[in-house]
Amino acid sequence: MDGKAAAAVGIGVAGVAAGLVARSLVKEHRDSDGDAPHPEGWKAVTVLGDADDFRSGGRYPEPLQRVAEALEIRLEPAPGDKGFEVHARVRDGADVPGDDDPGKTLRAALRDAKQVFETGEVLRATPRPHGERPTTLLGGAVDAAEDDAKGEGVL
Repeated sequence: MDGKAAAAVGIGVAGVAAGLVARSLVKEHRDSDGDAPHPEGWKAVTVLGDADDFRSGGRYPEPLQRVAEALEIRLEPAPGDKGFEVHARVRDGADVPGDDDPGKTLRAALRDAKQVFETGEVLRATPRPHGERPTTLLGGAVDAAEDDAKGEGVL
């Protein structure tokens, strides 16, 4: 590797490290990374499409239907006539099937239901279609961020 390439790699690694440190400091300071809990426990997702089609046949898309018995769900028009919003929260005393953390389960169900409704499938970054890749410093950081993002929030 020549000097310019090594310098570029070094700058890239330093930039990623600085970004991860800054993100952790902001998260500690705000106690959230932009997805603070709603005081009443509601989580929401904006979906592109017609709200009447979202609950076709009295059923929600499969990922949300799996936990729907434990939830309060309401559909509202999105601002600017850009689809609709799905708001959901866990009912008091309800047992949410899945993860130990009902908030994570609810968030994942909303995100997956949105994807199934809009694209017909749940989009996945892993497993990668080209197979496993060797673990590298930057690849490990990206893999960890992808794993955390599913139930936690922003990647």
